[in-house]
Amino acid sequence: MSDSNTLPVYDGPKCRICCDLLPNRQIPLPDGQWVDVRKQGKTTLSLAVWLSDVYEAAKTCINCAVVIEALESFEGTTPVFEDDMFTIDGRLGTSLQLEYNLVGDDEIRFIEVFSATGQKPENCIGRATLIEPEITPRKAASIAQTRLSECVDFHKECKVDKKPFVPTRVVHVGTANDPPYLVETTEDMKTVDYIALSYCWGLSQSLTTTKATLRSRLEGIAWKDIPKTLHEAIEFVQHLGLSYIWIDALCIIQDDGSDWEKEAAQMKNVYENALFTLSATSAPDVGTGCFLARSNPVHELHSVEPQHTYYARRPCFDTHTKLFSYANDTEHEMDNYPAMTRGWIYQERLLSQRILYCAFDELIWECRSSITCECSPKSLHHYHGGNAIVSYKRQMRLVTDPSHRTQPSKNNPPPFHIIDMWLSLVQSYSQRAFTKYTDRLVALSGIAQKFQPLNIGVYHAGIWSSEIHHQLAWTRDANPKALRVKEGSRIPSSPSWSWCSINQPCVFDDVMDPARIKTRLTLLDYKAELSTPDPTGPVSWARLSLSTPCVEGKIILSPPTEENKSITPFATYISHRDKQYLMTADVPQWCNTPQSDDYLATTSDNKVLCLELYFTTKGFTDNVSVNPDSPWEDPSHPDKYYNYRFPWLVLKWSPSHDAYRRVGIINFANRPSFDQEEQAPGEMMKHAVVKVVDIV
Repeated sequence: MSDSNTLPVYDGPKCRICCDLLPNRQIPLPDGQWVDVRKQGKTTLSLAVWLSDVYEAAKTCINCAVVIEALESFEGTTPVFEDDMFTIDGRLGTSLQLEYNLVGDDEIRFIEVFSATGQKPENCIGRATLIEPEITPRKAASIAQTRLSECVDFHKECKVDKKPFVPTRVVHVGTANDPPYLVETTEDMKTVDYIALSYCWGLSQSLTTTKATLRSRLEGIAWKDIPKTLHEAIEFVQHLGLSYIWIDALCIIQDDGSDWEKEAAQMKNVYENALFTLSATSAPDVGTGCFLARSNPVHELHSVEPQHTYYARRPCFDTHTKLFSYANDTEHEMDNYPAMTRGWIYQERLLSQRILYCAFDELIWECRSSITCECSPKSLHHYHGGNAIVSYKRQMRLVTDPSHRTQPSKNNPPPFHIIDMWLSLVQSYSQRAFTKYTDRLVALSGIAQKFQPLNIGVYHAGIWSSEIHHQLAWTRDANPKALRVKEGSRIPSSPSWSWCSINQPCVFDDVMDPARIKTRLTLLDYKAELSTPDPTGPVSWARLSLSTPCVEGKIILSPPTEENKSITPFATYISHRDKQYLMTADVPQWCNTPQSDDYLATTSDNKVLCLELYFTTKGFTDNVSVNPDSPWEDPSHPDKYYNYRFPWLVLKWSPSHDAYRRVGIINFANRPSFDQEEQAPGEMMKHAVVKVVDIV
């Protein structure tokens, strides 16, 4: 039986170059017929085409003519592409995407072709939404009101019982004629709706409330004194028909330490209970404004049949991916989204029930149920629901529900999975920048408060007592792109064993199966002295007491070459019984680093203590002992080789503390990366002796 008798076939597209911009018809069968994949339910189009072929076909094919006009709208006539080739991708019901490289330009460029009408799509040029060419506080308020009404009326996941809470102070937005003023709230205001503002201060904040200005702020704030970002946010709330907005610079007395500490501990309540948060996502400072001038032109295409209206523009998915798909890290260029790189704003984003992002090219609404933007009538949640932030919001609603806290289940996960969620957030959070890195624990307090009811132990300095062996295994991210401060340093008063003790991003090993983790570590004592009344805030002193296998070793520094010493730190090794193991130092060991306790090259005593945290196994049973020379092998299947993790902390004795301080970590692993060497811990495990160790 021939293929044509078993497959739905047709005579083929009118244009063999663009396939009529319909879901792909496959290449002809031997008898010359084409497979009609649309009858098989296929809805996608994916083509790689020669530009010269499309130009030739455009003489008779109206769809190819549309593609050429879209390209020339942005690149001029007869653009020159790398290899003369570009791709066309589409799906029924969504816009068409053109992807290409210009000769001599490494940047991949995109063009979106779409219809803005409500007609039924006849091909893969589907519907999208025309974005307002100019956005104002009034227009933004209209868009926000529509999204808010949809959320309140139809989103079951977003329904929350609002706590009777209002911040200590809010700004009354006034009117067009009457200036705004600060309000000290009272008990009878606890049910009022307010908007919270999330924004970057920039290098300076010209308008704040201080002890000296508090009285005048209560009387009124002149419009001329209000920076543009705050000015537009206040106007926006006026057009929403609300009276109050919370702005940290005005609602916290900035030079009153006790007030600042009290209000910082309230951030969780401030952002959780706001009607929604207005995020000045693309503004680097208070003088820029929330609603920026838009520079993404839209071209109406004329090479179309009279019944159609098609447009071409640069797609907004740069904003979509940077805000959502790449939300877990900041390695990707975030020049257009400076707010997303800041530590304080990360917490505000996590705590907010709903957010309106004011990106440079469009507004995006995010709630638990949807991610909706100006450029598309459809929710983006399906495409961007897997990042740490969106997943966190959904998971936290489940795990914080008291009705789910009886037995471990999907809605009440065991401690390991809760700690795993915590570490995912901490790893992302550690990549964010701070003006003062001493604020790291303060800005994390609201998130820590969310985790407190989840039975994961005592919290100090960013680490919980439950599953502590997993949390102590953090590593400074040695990727050069991750360096926030080149020199690197310790954060004063933060305990050396905590990831928040350094001003650098950190990473944690991702162990998917908790059954693989075995530990011989016992937590004997875990105590700290708080710097503020906030139990999840910063500490002035903290101490761990552990019992676990340990070995002694010596630090060896391998200097970089003379020509690289300004860009490459020392390689750091631990020597034990004539073997050397690569260590990642917590503070990079630069050749020109000033002498300090963390500069290991100047330490006259190079002795260290190496402390086992845990090891991972695969295919072992409880009655099979681990071979310390080859713990990654399954004794019952010696031919099989498994991934393994054996993190060991490296400690130095500190006489002034009468305890050890962490200086680095050895990551024994059989999955080497650019900053790790494959190495086995057999010798160290074989000679390890259980000790009680105090670490500060």
